[in-house]
Amino acid sequence: MGYCDKFYIKENIIGYTGDLRGIKFTVYFADAGGLNPDIVEIDGRQQVLVRFGRITQDHRHKDNIGRGEVHECYSYTIFNDVDGKAKECVYGRRELKRIGMRVKGGDDEFLTFHPSRHRFESVHAGNIDILATAIARFPNAKPKVEVDE
Repeated sequence: MGYCDKFYIKENIIGYTGDLRGIKFTVYFADAGGLNPDIVEIDGRQQVLVRFGRITQDHRHKDNIGRGEVHECYSYTIFNDVDGKAKECVYGRRELKRIGMRVKGGDDEFLTFHPSRHRFESVHAGNIDILATAIARFPNAKPKVEVDE
Protein backbone atom coordinates (compact mmCIF):
# COMPACT_ATOMS: atom_id res chain seq x y z
CA MET A 1 0.00 0.00 0.00
CA GLY A 2 1.43 3.35 -1.03
CA TYR A 3 1.18 6.82 0.47
CA CYS A 4 -2.25 8.40 -0.24
CA ASP A 5 -3.21 5.76 -2.82
CA LYS A 6 -6.79 7.04 -2.98
CA PHE A 7 -5.54 10.48 -4.04
CA TYR A 8 -2.57 9.59 -6.27
CA ILE A 9 -4.63 8.11 -9.11
CA LYS A 10 -4.68 8.60 -12.87
CA GLU A 11 -7.99 10.48 -12.75
CA ASN A 12 -6.46 13.22 -10.55
CA ILE A 13 -3.52 14.03 -12.85
CA ILE A 14 -3.68 17.64 -14.04
CA GLY A 15 -0.29 17.97 -15.76
CA TYR A 16 3.47 17.88 -15.42
CA THR A 17 6.71 19.83 -15.48
CA GLY A 18 10.01 18.61 -16.89
CA ASP A 19 11.02 16.25 -19.67
CA LEU A 20 8.78 13.31 -20.61
CA ARG A 21 11.80 11.40 -21.95
CA GLY A 22 13.10 9.19 -19.14
CA ILE A 23 11.71 9.96 -15.70
CA LYS A 24 12.74 13.57 -15.38
CA PHE A 25 9.22 14.93 -14.97
CA THR A 26 7.10 15.86 -11.98
CA VAL A 27 3.42 14.90 -12.10
CA TYR A 28 0.82 17.22 -10.54
CA PHE A 29 -2.47 16.01 -9.07
CA ALA A 30 -5.62 17.80 -7.89
CA ASP A 31 -9.10 16.74 -6.80
CA ALA A 32 -12.03 19.05 -6.06
CA GLY A 33 -14.31 16.26 -4.85
CA GLY A 34 -16.24 15.52 -8.03
CA LEU A 35 -19.99 15.40 -7.45
CA ASN A 36 -19.64 15.74 -3.67
CA PRO A 37 -17.09 18.47 -2.99
CA ASP A 38 -16.14 19.52 0.52
CA ILE A 39 -17.24 23.11 1.18
CA VAL A 40 -15.91 25.65 3.66
CA GLU A 41 -17.22 29.11 4.41
CA ILE A 42 -14.61 31.86 4.08
CA ASP A 43 -15.61 35.44 4.82
CA GLY A 44 -19.28 34.58 4.28
CA ARG A 45 -18.71 32.79 0.97
CA GLN A 46 -18.81 29.09 0.30
CA GLN A 47 -15.60 27.76 -1.24
CA VAL A 48 -14.80 24.32 -2.67
CA LEU A 49 -11.81 22.62 -1.06
CA VAL A 50 -9.19 21.26 -3.44
CA ARG A 51 -6.73 18.51 -2.52
CA PHE A 52 -3.44 18.69 -4.39
CA GLY A 53 0.00 17.11 -4.48
CA ARG A 54 2.78 16.01 -6.82
CA ILE A 55 5.12 13.12 -7.49
CA THR A 56 8.70 14.23 -8.07
CA GLN A 57 10.72 11.62 -9.94
CA ASP A 58 14.07 13.37 -10.34
CA HIS A 59 15.70 16.01 -8.16
CA ARG A 60 19.22 16.86 -7.07
CA HIS A 61 18.05 16.62 -3.44
CA LYS A 62 17.15 12.94 -3.02
CA ASP A 63 14.80 13.65 -0.08
CA ASN A 64 12.59 15.51 -2.58
CA ILE A 65 11.90 12.40 -4.71
CA GLY A 66 8.60 10.54 -4.30
CA ARG A 67 5.02 11.44 -3.46
CA GLY A 68 4.57 14.85 -1.91
CA GLU A 69 2.32 15.62 1.00
CA VAL A 70 -1.31 16.01 -0.01
CA HIS A 71 -2.53 19.47 0.94
CA GLU A 72 -6.02 20.94 1.01
CA CYS A 73 -7.13 24.52 0.42
CA TYR A 74 -9.78 26.52 -1.41
CA SER A 75 -7.59 28.55 -3.75
CA TYR A 76 -4.99 26.29 -5.37
CA THR A 77 -3.73 27.24 -8.82
CA ILE A 78 -0.77 26.44 -11.04
CA PHE A 79 0.34 28.56 -13.99
CA ASN A 80 3.39 29.57 -16.02
CA ASP A 81 4.91 32.91 -15.08
CA VAL A 82 6.36 35.43 -17.52
CA ASP A 83 9.63 33.45 -17.57
CA GLY A 84 7.72 30.35 -18.70
CA LYS A 85 8.23 28.42 -15.46
CA ALA A 86 5.44 26.88 -13.39
CA LYS A 87 4.35 28.37 -10.10
CA GLU A 88 1.95 26.82 -7.61
CA CYS A 89 0.04 29.44 -5.67
CA VAL A 90 -2.68 29.89 -3.09
CA TYR A 91 -4.67 33.01 -2.26
CA GLY A 92 -3.65 34.91 0.84
CA ARG A 93 -1.78 34.24 4.05
CA ARG A 94 -4.57 32.09 5.55
CA GLU A 95 -4.23 29.54 2.75
CA LEU A 96 -0.44 29.62 2.82
CA LYS A 97 -0.55 28.81 6.52
CA ARG A 98 -3.19 26.12 5.92
CA ILE A 99 -0.77 24.17 3.72
CA GLY A 100 2.03 24.50 6.26
CA MET A 101 4.07 27.24 4.64
CA ARG A 102 5.49 30.35 6.24
CA VAL A 103 3.07 33.22 6.44
CA LYS A 104 4.18 35.99 4.10
CA GLY A 105 2.62 38.40 1.68
CA GLY A 106 -0.82 39.92 1.82
CA ASP A 107 -4.33 38.70 2.46
CA ASP A 108 -5.50 39.80 -0.99
CA GLU A 109 -2.92 38.33 -3.35
CA PHE A 110 -1.80 35.00 -4.76
CA LEU A 111 1.30 33.77 -3.00
CA THR A 112 3.75 31.36 -4.60
CA PHE A 113 4.68 28.38 -2.48
CA HIS A 114 6.40 26.23 -5.12
CA PRO A 115 8.26 27.67 -8.10
CA SER A 116 9.22 24.96 -10.60
CA ARG A 117 12.38 24.67 -12.64
CA HIS A 118 10.25 23.96 -15.73
CA ARG A 119 7.11 24.91 -17.63
CA PHE A 120 3.74 23.39 -16.62
CA GLU A 121 2.08 21.33 -19.33
CA SER A 122 -1.52 20.13 -19.03
CA VAL A 123 -2.56 16.50 -19.11
CA HIS A 124 -4.23 15.25 -22.29
CA ALA A 125 -5.05 11.95 -23.99
CA GLY A 126 -1.60 11.81 -25.60
CA ASN A 127 0.42 12.03 -22.37
CA ILE A 128 -1.75 10.67 -19.56
CA ASP A 129 -0.46 7.10 -19.78
CA ILE A 130 3.20 8.13 -19.50
CA LEU A 131 2.34 10.51 -16.63
CA ALA A 132 0.47 7.74 -14.80
CA THR A 133 3.61 5.57 -14.74
CA ALA A 134 4.87 7.75 -11.88
CA ILE A 135 2.09 6.43 -9.63
CA ALA A 136 3.41 2.86 -9.60
CA ARG A 137 7.06 3.86 -9.89
CA PHE A 138 6.91 6.02 -6.74
CA PRO A 139 4.42 4.53 -4.23
CA ASN A 140 6.10 6.05 -1.17
CA ALA A 141 6.08 9.52 0.32
CA LYS A 142 9.12 11.70 -0.03
CA PRO A 143 11.50 11.07 2.89
CA LYS A 144 10.83 14.60 4.17
CA VAL A 145 7.03 13.98 4.40
CA GLU A 146 5.80 12.95 7.84
CA VAL A 147 3.59 9.90 7.38
CA ASP A 148 1.17 8.70 10.05
CA GLU A 149 1.60 4.96 10.55
